[in-house]
Amino acid sequence: MALFATALAAALSWWGWRGRLDSPLARTAASARALGLLALLLLLLDPGFVTSTLRRRAMVLLDNSVSMHATGGRAAEAAALGATLGDTSTFGELARGEPGGRTALTDAMGGAVASGRAVVVVSDGEIADRAAIPPALLARATVRLVPRPTGPDQALVDVQGPTRIAMGDSLWLEVAGLRTAGAPDSATIELREGHTVLARAVLRFGKVDRARVRLGAMLPSSMRGEHWLEIARVGAPDAEPLDDVRWWLLTVTPTPGIVVIATSPDWDSRALYRALREVASAPVRGFVQIEPGQWRRMDDLRKVSAVDVTAAARGADLLAVRGDPQPWRRAGRARLLWPPADQPGDWYLGPANISPVAGAFVGVEPDSLPAAVAVHRAESDTLGAWIGAVARQAKRGRAVPVITGRDGVGGRTVTIGADGLYRWAFRGGASDQVWRSLIAAVTSWLLASPDTDGARARPLVPVTQRGRAVRFRWTGQGVAAPMAIAFSDGAVTSTDTLRFDGNGEAAVALRPGKYHYTLAGGGQGMVGVEPFADEIVPSPVTLREQAATASPVVPRRSLRELLPLFFLALAGFGSEWMLRRRLGLR
Repeated sequence: MALFATALAAALSWWGWRGRLDSPLARTAASARALGLLALLLLLLDPGFVTSTLRRRAMVLLDNSVSMHATGGRAAEAAALGATLGDTSTFGELARGEPGGRTALTDAMGGAVASGRAVVVVSDGEIADRAAIPPALLARATVRLVPRPTGPDQALVDVQGPTRIAMGDSLWLEVAGLRTAGAPDSATIELREGHTVLARAVLRFGKVDRARVRLGAMLPSSMRGEHWLEIARVGAPDAEPLDDVRWWLLTVTPTPGIVVIATSPDWDSRALYRALREVASAPVRGFVQIEPGQWRRMDDLRKVSAVDVTAAARGADLLAVRGDPQPWRRAGRARLLWPPADQPGDWYLGPANISPVAGAFVGVEPDSLPAAVAVHRAESDTLGAWIGAVARQAKRGRAVPVITGRDGVGGRTVTIGADGLYRWAFRGGASDQVWRSLIAAVTSWLLASPDTDGARARPLVPVTQRGRAVRFRWTGQGVAAPMAIAFSDGAVTSTDTLRFDGNGEAAVALRPGKYHYTLAGGGQGMVGVEPFADEIVPSPVTLREQAATASPVVPRRSLRELLPLFFLALAGFGSEWMLRRRLGLR
């Protein structure tokens, strides 16, 4: 292509100056035209060029994921090996220099191969996206493995439970364990705070590799506020001690976050209490009045005084009342009032207009839901900002508002005016999902009242695995805006900026540790990055050692990237024009 452009430029220059080449100035002008035409043709045809300097040293992709730094990991050895093989570039990182919790190689390999250099991958072979790497791409890379030694291991891979409970409540955590070949078929698990053991249980695998166990503890009455707990496997050491301990940040509040009061026991109150416990992350406590003035807790039927019930209701973030709501209309920060209905019949509920609870009915035919046995028509002063559901007797007639909500000076209030909704939960299937979604939507709206501490962002989870970003969610008013945040581990304080995405979430990369964070403009709390990560648990080696079976594709750059070619074209044509003027030509 370049030879063709040279020949064509020379021919066109000769043709334009033929018959005048006996003059030195004419020959110089013809040469200037040829130079300008050659530069112009090269820019138009763009044959490209090869940069041979890029192929002098290999591109080494160095695995810097968490598994490389586990017990027995050979991260230092891998780094030394990579330095002898070429120019190193790390992959599998959470942030620069901070190991990541998932080893993904596909994107890094694609970029390295595109550079045209020989590619060498140095890893322990535990690659999460190995199946997604195209064979043709993998064939262009040489793989060198530095696998970590493996042995019998028992790992605590998951912990589920509440992060907030009220004083006097029992704490229950569900722990999942995993064992590798050769590990014992049981393990002793302890729940402890510092050196104090709060609970102990035995995790039994039997003939399977995964098992679960529940840890229950009655916390000391003096415990309140935020507490760092550990769930630990105790006993003989195994191949990987870093997966034997999990962290849990527990907040013990003086009063429950959600209080359920049933002035008279019935199935609706039990269904409400159960649904709130399942869908809400805040601690839930229920009280039922067996006889006038005699109250018991709904979980264990322990006797409580009317004074304790009143105190819990006043301090609740959300107060749910089934029965006569009149004495409780000003208690709590937000209220769910469910008075007894007074119009019996078969009433079928369906969504009304756009409201915070409209999503609960999406995809479900209202006629497929069990009928309510009675309704209570909302009074005019009860109707507020929205109507969530209406009921029609025998599927016809005038619609009666039965779920309404309003936001007033004393906080948000939702009123439910239909009896027999417990049958939605009893039937199961789609009806149960509608019931749970309805209660979840009502709870979210009621608890979304502006916080008194002024915090505009909160962590999604209090404890994050090593190698994963700590994520915050925007909870302030208006559009999410960047916000400064400071982290302190007791010795060092660092600052960062929360930049929220379209979902109102922001991520910050932190090293393992326990941190106290402070937000600009108000708001603080605790977050932790535990030493455990899913990659710590020994996993199969999915990448094998190999030599590259395909030659690197030499990259070609566009000539249009070279600015001198543009100046050369201008200089050639400009010089020809000036020489033509000297020769008296136009």
